[in-house]
Amino acid sequence: MHTAERPMTIARAQTETIAKKYAGVRDVNSFYTSNLGKTYYSVSGVDNKNKNVFVIVAKKGGTVTVINASSGISEQQAKNVISQRKHPSKLNGISLTLIKSKPYWVVSYMNSKGRLCFTTISFKNGTIYKSIENI
Repeated sequence: MHTAERPMTIARAQTETIAKKYAGVRDVNSFYTSNLGKTYYSVSGVDNKNKNVFVIVAKKGGTVTVINASSGISEQQAKNVISQRKHPSKLNGISLTLIKSKPYWVVSYMNSKGRLCFTTISFKNGTIYKSIENI
């Protein structure tokens, strides 16, 4: 393992442990990290009731938020919003974050001019909350 990857590997392992302990997650599917002022680590997975959930953990303070996946849009639906509304040349990544205790998808992408952009999309209904473009 490369030294630069080590902090993320540790963060993922800790987030998975928290998700298993506090949300009963059995199987972890994905790991996300976001940093828009505050850093959050998240995992998606299946809990012990066979429900798909997201568990979002604040890096500072360790606050744990558990969200039923069925209560909002999927990762793929969030990517589709960006594809249809922003016409990116490339999707870089996606993550979950909390803004005022509500979940949002944050999508990083390159626009047609090759400039970096971030768009925050409501997890609940898929509306665009905020875009930062041409970085």
